[in-house]
Amino acid sequence: MFAEEWTPCISSNDMTTNESRSLSGSPHEFELDTLRIELGEVRQQLNAAAGLTSRIIECATEGILITDARRIIRSVNPAFEKSTGYSADEAVGRTPAMLKSGHHSSSFYREMWDSLNELGQWRGEIWNRHKSGEIYPEWLSISAVRDSQQQIRNYVGVFSDSHTHQDILERLHYLAYYDGLTGLPNRRLFLDRLNMAISHAKRDKNMLAVMFVDLDQFKQINDTLGHKVGDELLRAVTERMKHCLRDGDTLARLAGDEFTVLLPVLPHPDAARNVAEKFLECYSKPLYLDGFELRVTASIGIVIYPNDGEDAESLLHHADIAMYRIKESGRNGYLHYGTGMSMCPFPGDAVD
Repeated sequence: MFAEEWTPCISSNDMTTNESRSLSGSPHEFELDTLRIELGEVRQQLNAAAGLTSRIIECATEGILITDARRIIRSVNPAFEKSTGYSADEAVGRTPAMLKSGHHSSSFYREMWDSLNELGQWRGEIWNRHKSGEIYPEWLSISAVRDSQQQIRNYVGVFSDSHTHQDILERLHYLAYYDGLTGLPNRRLFLDRLNMAISHAKRDKNMLAVMFVDLDQFKQINDTLGHKVGDELLRAVTERMKHCLRDGDTLARLAGDEFTVLLPVLPHPDAARNVAEKFLECYSKPLYLDGFELRVTASIGIVIYPNDGEDAESLLHHADIAMYRIKESGRNGYLHYGTGMSMCPFPGDAVD
């Protein structure tokens, strides 16, 4: 069609043979042929992109609805139908008000649309009504789609079950504060709890203890027996250490084979030593993992607040120093940081 509009309308009877030959091979026809090919390729690319977009919307697990600028629903996907109970035929041509639950005030919706018109988007929890009449929460994200003149042409709403969104938030929180291998608090959560415990101890004039625990020769186990056995060992040691602590104590994994312990209320300094001795005792029992019999030892550094430090950074630093001092002295023991440090090594082999 595009070529026909621009091809000269000359009858073959009006052309001489030479003119016909000249025109049939003219640069104009070559350019038009090239343009036809390019337009065809662009059309194929656009069709492919549109088809991909359509398939993504159809396969999305989140409910999606698209309205025009007047908020009339023009399209919904299968997830929308499943979530709301309304089929596409029932929804198209109506407005999202069909889902209104009555749970929100008019000011809620007014603020939502003000945000859409001013910022181009809105997201939050909203309560809608299922076709069956059931009221349910969902997490909704709405975006305004503008044309080249910056006029709103469509609104696109994407929503998921609010419980699903809550599950995602809880999982993200878990990953941010807990170790994925052992399930123990990580460094970030340990520091939060330590700072809070220091604040309480300062207020109540109590003592607390921090312990730095490092498994001896763990790298050798990982290198010789493999990471699978190493991971199983860390999980097994974690369970044994838990049984040595009170409910209010915190056991955390900082990294690799390094653990920290917080004893937030310490009746006397010997209480921390008692816990360290329990740890060493629990390590002394053999572990049977993946066909191997393992005996584990550890080096433990102990600090007491406020004598060995008055903030989280200094307490951890001093506990780390005490732990390395016991490693340098033969491992398998504990050491209380401070003047006249007393070492209490326990003999034993790391691996059988």
